[in-house]
Parts: sequence; C-alpha cells; structure tokens
Amino acid sequence: MAEKVSGGSRGKPIRCRAAVCRKPGEPLVIEEIIVAPPMPHEVRIRIIYTSLCHSDLIFWKMKDFPGIFPRILGHEAIGVVESVGEDVNEVSEGDTVIPTFMAECGECRDCKSTKSNLCSKLPFKVSPFMPRYGTSRFTDLNGETLYHFLSVSSFSEYTVIDIAHVTKIDSGIPLSKAAGLLGCGVSTGVGAAWRTANVEPGSTVAIFGLGSIGLAVAEGARLCGATRIIGVDVNQDKFEVGKKFGLTDFVKAANSENKSASEVIIEMTDGGADYCFECVGMASVVQEAYACCRKGWGKTIVLGVDKPGSHVSIPSASILSTGKSLMGVLFGGLKPKSDIPILLNRYINKELQLDEFVTHEVTFEDINKAFDLLIEGKCLRCVICINYLLSLSKSKPTYRFCQSYKTAAVNNHIISHSRSERIKDCDCVFLKAMAEKVSGGSRGKPIRCRAAVCRKPGEPLVIEEIVVAPPMPHEVRIRIIYTSLCHSDIVFWKMKDFPGIFPIILGHEAVGVVECVGEDVNEVSEGDTVIPTFMAECGECRDCKSTKSNLCSSSKLPFKVSPFMPRYGTSRFTDLNGETLYHFLCVSSFSEYTVIDIAHVTKIDSGIPLSKAAGLLGCGVSTGVGAAWRTANVEPGSTVAIFGLGSIGLAVAEGARLCGATRIIGVDVNQDKFEVGKKFGLTDFVNGANSENNSASEVIIEMTDGGADYCFECVGMASVVQEAYACCRKGWGKTIVLGVDKPGSQVSIPSASILCTGKSLMGVLFGGLKPKSDIPVLLNRYINKELQLDEFITHEVTFEDINKAFDLLIEGKCLRCVICMNDQ
Repeated sequence: MAEKVSGGSRGKPIRCRAAVCRKPGEPLVIEEIIVAPPMPHEVRIRIIYTSLCHSDLIFWKMKDFPGIFPRILGHEAIGVVESVGEDVNEVSEGDTVIPTFMAECGECRDCKSTKSNLCSKLPFKVSPFMPRYGTSRFTDLNGETLYHFLSVSSFSEYTVIDIAHVTKIDSGIPLSKAAGLLGCGVSTGVGAAWRTANVEPGSTVAIFGLGSIGLAVAEGARLCGATRIIGVDVNQDKFEVGKKFGLTDFVKAANSENKSASEVIIEMTDGGADYCFECVGMASVVQEAYACCRKGWGKTIVLGVDKPGSHVSIPSASILSTGKSLMGVLFGGLKPKSDIPILLNRYINKELQLDEFVTHEVTFEDINKAFDLLIEGKCLRCVICINYLLSLSKSKPTYRFCQSYKTAAVNNHIISHSRSERIKDCDCVFLKAMAEKVSGGSRGKPIRCRAAVCRKPGEPLVIEEIVVAPPMPHEVRIRIIYTSLCHSDIVFWKMKDFPGIFPIILGHEAVGVVECVGEDVNEVSEGDTVIPTFMAECGECRDCKSTKSNLCSSSKLPFKVSPFMPRYGTSRFTDLNGETLYHFLCVSSFSEYTVIDIAHVTKIDSGIPLSKAAGLLGCGVSTGVGAAWRTANVEPGSTVAIFGLGSIGLAVAEGARLCGATRIIGVDVNQDKFEVGKKFGLTDFVNGANSENNSASEVIIEMTDGGADYCFECVGMASVVQEAYACCRKGWGKTIVLGVDKPGSQVSIPSASILCTGKSLMGVLFGGLKPKSDIPVLLNRYINKELQLDEFITHEVTFEDINKAFDLLIEGKCLRCVICMNDQ
C-alpha cells in the first residue's frame, strides 16, 4: 500500500470514489469525485477502513445548519498517507495514520496544558471546510463543492486532513480494522473514564446508554479498576453484550418497577454512583444521570450529542447543596497524538478490547447497510472496507496504560501552621470571665434567657424571654458571645412557604462558650470556646473520613434545613407560654443561649485569643475562602471572576489572593464595591448593570482572552450562574455556585455548551470545608495576620438593636454587622 500511494499523484488532484450525502436522510450515493492536493499543513490520506458513528447519523438527518449538503460524512478511520503539503514534518508518504475530529497542534496554551484537550489554535467546530483556510478540497465531476465533515470525511477513498488532526501510528505496530475505532467512539468512552473522570479503583460507575460509547466507558472503567459498573438502557439484551466490557449490573430504563432509573440506582448503591456517564444525547437523560450521582463527590460526565437548541435544567438548590459536579467532554478528554498511541499499545498487548466492538463489516458499495444496521440497533460498530490493507509488521512493543493520569493536588501554600506572636485582644479577658460564669449551677436545667424571635416572615424580630432546655445526648448548650447576620438569614426571614417556618430563632454565624454538655459528649467541656456551624462533621461516616466530601452522611446528620435538632427531630426552645420556637440551620445564634449538636461544634484552641471576627468563620468567610482553596483549588497565576461582591464574594477574593491568583475580577451592580474589594485582592471590576451593551460574561471573555479559569457565583440567581458559566474558560474552566437561590429555581445551560466546552459546574456548601478540620487552620492564618477577618466587619450593634443589622444588610450598607450579645 505504501508503494501504491506514493506514486505519481503527488501534488495533483486525485479522481476517486466517495459516498456522497446529497440530501438529509437520503441514502448515500457512491460517485466519482475530485480530491485536491493538500495545502500547507495538510495531508492527503488513502482511507483503508472506516466505520459509522452515531454522530454521522445525527448530521446525516440534520436539515438545518450545521447540517449542510452535499457532504462527505465519516470520521472514524485508519489510512495511509498519500502525500503531504508544505510545512508538514511529522508524517511522510506511506505512514499509517488515524485521523481525528479533535485537533492537537502541540503549540497553543491548551495543547501544552495537561488540563485541556481543546486545541485553541484550531478550535473544535462543525465546519464544512478545512480548518485553516475555510475552503473545501472536494468537488464532484461537475465542479460543485462537496463539504467536509468534522475535519475528516472518511467516506471517500481519499481525503485531505489538517496535520493537527492526524495521529501517526508506530510502523512496528500491526493494525487491524478495529484500530480506526480509536478515531472517535472507543477513545471517547475509554478516555472519559480514564482521563476525564479519573475513575478510582473500587468505585461505582453508572452508564446511561449502552451503544458503542457507553460500552467503551464500561471498558475504561474496567481498566481503571471500578468494582461495580451499572448499565442503563431500554434494551435488556445490551446487558449480555455489556458483560464483555465489565458491566456488573443492569437497569432497564423503560421499566423499573414504577421507579425512575436514577431512583433504582440510588437505592442499589446506597446513595448513588461515584461516576455517572450520559451517552445518549438527551437533556432528560443528563438530568437522570445527575440525579443518581453520589452527593459529596459524584461526577456526571456528558458524552452524548443532543439535538441543536436543547437545554439541560437542574434545580439551583441541587447544584448548591449536593457537592456534585457536571461537565461534558469531547473525545473523552484525550489528546489524540499523545493518547491514541497509549490505547493502541494496550490493544496490541490484549489489555484493551477493540475487536469486540466490531459486530459487522460491509464493503464500500454497501455503506448504506451500515446506516440501516446502526439505526435498527443491530450493531455496535460496522466497519466499512474501503481498500484492502496490506500486511504490516507484527512487532509488539509494551506500553502500560496509566490508570491514574490525574493527581488531585492540594494547594498547601494556603495552609500555614506557623504560630506568630499572639494577638493581644481584650475579648480574651471577657471570654475567660464568661467561661467562669457559665460553669455554674444551670447545668442540666432549663435556662431562661433572651432571644430575638421572628414570629412572621419579613417582620422585625422581637426580643423576648424564652426557655432553653438542657442538652440531650450528643448535644451542647452554648452561651453566644458574638453573632452576625448573613444573607441566608435574610432569605429565610422573608420566606413565606416551607422551609420558611415561624416562630423561629434565626442566626448561624457566632462564637460562644460551652455552658454544659449532654451525655456522650467528650470533645468539648464546660468553659470551652467554640464556633458553631450549620455543617456537621461527625468524623465517623464515609464522607467525613473522605478527603473528597464535606457532606456528613451520618443517617441523622446530613445537611437539611430543618426546624428541629438533627438527631431527635424536636426543639429545645419554647416561649414563656410553652409554644415551640423553631431552630435554624442547627445553630439559632440569635439567642443568648442555644443548644447545638456536637457534630456542629468546633472547639477553639484554648491558647488562641479570639476577637469578635472569629464567628465569621461559622459561615460566610469560610464559605468564600474555602471555595477558592478547597473546592476550586485555585492555582497560582490563574484568573478568577467573582459574581457578587457581598461578604462571600469578597471572601472568595481573599481566598484566591491567598492561593496566588494574579487576576481577580469582581462583578457587581455597585461600582463602590471595587474600592472595598481591593482590600481583599480584587484587581479588576465589571459593572454588571452597565457594560457598554455587552453582558458581564462577554466583557470578561474579552478582557481575559478567552474567559476566567475559575468563576464563582455568590448572588443566588440562576441567571447569574448562567453568566458565570458562560465566561468560564473553555478546556478547564470551573464554575462554583455559592449563592442561595429562591426555592424552585432552575439553572438552564445549552446541552452543546456542556458537551463541547470542557467546563465543569458544581456547587458547594461551606466552601467544601470540614468544620472541625479546617476552621482551626483558617483561625491560625488569621492569628498569624495572613487571613483578613476584621476587614469584613463594617458595623456593630447591641443585641437590642439587632433589627438595625437587618436594615444595614438589606440596604447594602455593610458586609458583616456583628451583634454583641452581652454588654461586657
């Protein structure tokens, strides 16, 4: 073959056969065409084997752009180089190659990065022309232009492909007809499990759609060591096929005993799969996959091509509170020239299965039979024999497949355990006195004290006397010293429908002293200084023991907005008439005394003097700093965009500054926030209300030359989440949702954007921090004058003036208003 293709055709047009699609949905026509010689940076290839992919079917049927006709489809193939254009050095005439729809130029920022496979020099797009020149290399015998498909067009005996889309195969490796499958489907599935999801040994995987890509995901998960691989499909017969590739369980999507597939998977896995893959190409299936992804660390990876214009809608509350991530990926996240040789060697070494995907073969003349077989669901891959492949050498090099390509690095530069000279603060004297005061005779008895009670939504809080019951087992009664008002308090204060419930004692950012403890409490004692948190850390469940999640999964302690104590479902508060007063976020700090579950209490080192600012670590500041540090893992030198410059947004800026981000862009409707934000590291500002007719996301994309590496949504509006996602950098951008939206709101993102951009979307509570583990780290950074806390406090009021704090926050006049619970 090498001798045959290196003849006198070099530099001249070639007349050959091609299967041309002239109208959408009509049979392909085998006809003679003219293939022009390659331009600079291009290669002309003789196709040996090609195969039909589901994407070919989608575009074959597509009546509107990017559907365009007449066109030569096909993008999975293997061939031999016939001739090369100028400036092509990496392949020569006679070389065996695999063309791919994904480019790898090797020169751009993305190609040089380990985080992206989206070449930014030759970006992925469904164009009918050659990528560098915007022209076609195909004409029919009448001179009419024939359009290209996905930069490959392998349904032709000869095709011209840009060198960035060509992967050379080692001449010592014998090839079979199955090797061409690495040009799309098998690489996409295996790569998604290996490179993108980084499936861990012993994990659980759920795959929605058991076509070739879904089964390739199973094969990749098997190679990575997953112990449970669940397939979901409407065709029960797919289970037997899937067992060859590692499937261990099957869920029939069309009939799951009146339960959805996601409900069945949650039940059978005791909480959801660690990794869910959508391989169908339907927004509703993406939503199903996301629903059964495990809370805390579950990843949902979208691989299916949906119809143009479709959107994926996910409840805002689910994004924020579950810790799940959603992302799409092209070509499984693989870099063609770098990773196809690895997979090919695994195939040659009989580790990776390829031949098992080839269920049918047809001649070029019978190419329409391949369409029929795939449409009828009778095949995985049908190989189309374009030419006869001559024998190649049969050397067998050994190349081991790396199961853990990615490593999860923690930005240790943000963590400092060094101790500087302790801050001198008069508050420590007060706390010492308070510790002596609370360890008196009230232990085990009800306490009568003052609380700011919210009796109706949106009405001023009323200072009244209440009764606080003694703690039950695993509970602690605390005297609150300082508390502060958070935006979440405002949200629930206004809320007329459940989970809004009244009368209630709000408040969840505070610092206090233990007054007494219930049975089975060993980690704190009377007189200890503590910070209560709305997030639990029991230290015993799977999530608390894992480094991947901060969502305690103890059966009685998962995060929920309950009006009662988490273990018992009862209240510790009553008014003087005996009426129950409800709890808020397991804290209720707008009371002189409160009862809190020990899992929600973080003890502070007795050697650390505390200021009133320490209570801010109970929610807002920890959420923002933690989101930059623990969740996003912001890298030094990166660019960060923050939507909403309230306390949480500015805390994100502070965290990004500590992590070494060089550009921190704030977005807000209040221009004055820029000056405030500069204290916390803001370098740029975009006015969300007035950006010269461009949206904030468009301005950020322009000013960053492609988008921010990390975008944080700190407002609590679905539309702002969509803006943040839009200006997140393609290839590796992360969008982290921190804002609390109104109940029932949905975030809607175009399916194509999820699939094609390589971005990830996730929400996180408490910044991904584990309270008992991470608050002491942040507190030490504050004591060592590295982390700014005092700068967040713009106002202070007495307990009696607590409603002034509400006014200040509602009017946008403060960041945090500290409420002093005692006169001392």
